[in-house]
Amino acid sequence: MINPKKMSTQFEKTAVEKLLTDYAEALNSANTALIPSFYTADGLFMPDGYKGLPTEDLLGTSKGFFKNVRFQIDFTVPDTVIDGEYAFVQTMAKTTTTKLEKNQEVKQTSRDFFVLRKGKEGWKIYRYIFNNVRGK
Repeated sequence: MINPKKMSTQFEKTAVEKLLTDYAEALNSANTALIPSFYTADGLFMPDGYKGLPTEDLLGTSKGFFKNVRFQIDFTVPDTVIDGEYAFVQTMAKTTTTKLEKNQEVKQTSRDFFVLRKGKEGWKIYRYIFNNVRGK
C-alpha cells in the first residue's frame, strides 16, 4: 500500500529541488531581475565573509556583482527535511567565478544551507547561508 504522507513528502522534495535548480539557472544566466523572486519578502542571503542581504537589497547587489563577473553554480542536494511549511536543505555547490576584467577564473566548493518557507506562491528561500570549503 502506498503511504500518502511519504508520497506528499517526495512531491515537496521534488518542488524544493526544482526551486534550487531554477535559482541556479537564474544565477548562471545573470538574470538579476529574477533573483529576488526566489526569496520570501523577509528573506535573507548570508554569503561567506559578508553581511547579510535582505531580499530588497538583492537586485542592486546582484546587478553590481554580475557586471564584473561571469558566474556558474551547480548544487548537489544530499539532504532535505520537510517540516510543515519549512524545508531545511543541505547542499554542496561547485562554483566558477570568472572576473571579466582579467579573465581570471576561480573555482570553489561550498557547503550551503537553505531554509525555505512555503507560502501561497510555493517554496521560497527564507534563509540562505554558505561557507567556502578551504582545502580538502
